[in-house]
Amino acid sequence: MKSMRLKRAFRTVRSISASVLIGVMGLTATAGAHADTAFPERPLRMIIPFAPGGSTDLVGRIIAQKMGENLGTQVVVLNKPGASGIIGVSEAAHAAPDGYTVVVNIVTTAVINALIRNDLPYDPLKDLQPVGMVGQLPNIVAINKNIPAKNLQEFLAWAKENPEKATYGTGSAGGVQHLSGALLAKMAGVELLHVPYKGSAPAMQDVMGGNIAAVFDNVTGPIGAIRTGQLVGLGVTTEQRVPVLPDVPTIAESGFPDFINSSWISVFAPAGIPAPVFAKLESAVLSAARDPALIEKLSELGAVSWPLDAAETDKFWKSEFDYWKEAIDAANLQLD
Repeated sequence: MKSMRLKRAFRTVRSISASVLIGVMGLTATAGAHADTAFPERPLRMIIPFAPGGSTDLVGRIIAQKMGENLGTQVVVLNKPGASGIIGVSEAAHAAPDGYTVVVNIVTTAVINALIRNDLPYDPLKDLQPVGMVGQLPNIVAINKNIPAKNLQEFLAWAKENPEKATYGTGSAGGVQHLSGALLAKMAGVELLHVPYKGSAPAMQDVMGGNIAAVFDNVTGPIGAIRTGQLVGLGVTTEQRVPVLPDVPTIAESGFPDFINSSWISVFAPAGIPAPVFAKLESAVLSAARDPALIEKLSELGAVSWPLDAAETDKFWKSEFDYWKEAIDAANLQLD
């Protein structure tokens, strides 16, 4: 009798335990589903891995505003400059994969850093995932107005005669603008000393002040200074001229037909975000990229809307590794 009572008690306890376990699992699943459905329940943060005032910052803030409108919450912009964008991207890569942290990624931070740095504190292919592409940013070389040159060939001739003054600034060491300057110098057979800054805005200040001779930047940054005559635009890196600066020729048409590239701007997030949450982020980014107001603003800044979904962005992003690897090898670029 005692044995039978023990067996019945054991079956009862086991039944209760199973019921409790099922209940807990149900509550957990319900909570998870609620979290996914309710997202976002608080403001998001968008990390911009460069200083305020530069082209990436200007465009990133527009994206944040439009994403916030699409998601029905605020997207708070946090500038985290330093180490060619590595500091900001690393923070995003190690953030919780809950959808509340995204990062503005450009070709420098998404591709080139991984090709020229062996000390990245994250794995860009494993720790991050693309959410969507927003636009393309043509690059440009511009010089101080007091440099005795009206076009690219004249500037390069001046650089050969004045190697101690032939300097160019960019928003980071090892970035796409740094690489562009190195490629141009190699093709032209001149020495151009690279001066890296923490963001393009301080580089712009120094070239306008005459502390450096030239600057390589996204078109977004120097537009105003070129229009007011503070800087002289010598050439854009894209295949076609930029509508906002129609009088500035391409570098290709200025004697270097093989010199064609551009920057791009996208939104990435930590890998492993739940699918329902990720879908909302992707939709918000694509809606932002297709927003007429954003397209108009991008055009004013010299950028071009280029909406790609996560899968399309992933395919393009990975193809860029081969392109820039060839460019780095051709320029024999070494990180400063």
